[in-house]
Amino acid sequence: MKSVPFYELKAGQVVAEDVFKGSTLLISKGTVLRARDIERLKNHGIKTVTVYDETDFVTGAIQEKIIVQFEDIPSLVDEEQYSQWHEQFEIVKDITYLKEDTSELEELVEDIYKKFLKADDLVLNLFHSIGEKALNAHSINTAIISTLIASKLDMPEMFLNSLLKTCLLHDIGYSLIGNRVIFDYDNLDDMTVRSHILSAYEMLRSIQSKIGKDVVDSVSTHHERFDGNGIFMKLKENSISPLVRILQVGDAYDSYIESGHSPYDAMSFLLRYSGLIFDPYYVSVFFSIAGLYPTGTEVILNNGKKAVVIRKGKTSSFPVVKFDNTIVETGVESGLFIKEVVRKGE
Repeated sequence: MKSVPFYELKAGQVVAEDVFKGSTLLISKGTVLRARDIERLKNHGIKTVTVYDETDFVTGAIQEKIIVQFEDIPSLVDEEQYSQWHEQFEIVKDITYLKEDTSELEELVEDIYKKFLKADDLVLNLFHSIGEKALNAHSINTAIISTLIASKLDMPEMFLNSLLKTCLLHDIGYSLIGNRVIFDYDNLDDMTVRSHILSAYEMLRSIQSKIGKDVVDSVSTHHERFDGNGIFMKLKENSISPLVRILQVGDAYDSYIESGHSPYDAMSFLLRYSGLIFDPYYVSVFFSIAGLYPTGTEVILNNGKKAVVIRKGKTSSFPVVKFDNTIVETGVESGLFIKEVVRKGE
């Protein structure tokens, strides 16, 4: 690492330490500098920035924090694209910058929208991150899953735009309070869970004219429940915005996996609480996309072989699986069926 004077900074350099102005985080560690970042540092009067030099990369001092969920299955999006979205989200997560300029949020929404509009034959293998980058991955994954659901229903572009903004910003409150509950559907009385909603609302309402009232309202109500037993407002069924009801499916599915459960368990959780926490209609739409055995589910076949689900097959109950370097669709034609699901740790 080396400390570089402001006037020697160049686009493409990687920031090695968080850059603060007072208590405000301007640029996060790991950010790949762009011209607009350097200009912003200049405007804030930052004199020096610590960046990685070439030897840091050679010696392996930087470790990749983005990991694909199942290494032997193709990812839903390539790693380079996903890393770019991470960089964009780091800027979106910067409250000071977001208040000044929402263009990065708009660009990220547009990128994800275009990537997954009318996507077919999906291998739903998501990336996740560890440590301080985990919130980034979860927000992006929630946006991806929600886009797939809304796209399946032919929702208009304006709706998708608001949905993606809501997904990307729904947990920004955790970033504001500096603490996060990964799976936050278990205990709605938890003060951290409640605080992340209040903090997000207080911040986002100041830029409501830029991102839309529907987005601010949806972020602040994203822990209402379909049965009316949610946080604060006790909204019920159709009184909850469809933005929220779609978001919750992606939010719960991804965070359940992140908290250590399998994709099959995550889908089972959605089905079990369909009509209670979640809108059963949107759960059923996601079920039609991912199937009963989502990508990454480990199973035992009727031939005794252990296999992993690659993607949904022609029907939700007969997925495409891989075993012994062979890819085959289960069902009558192949004569292969799922006998049981392998639980994590078995």
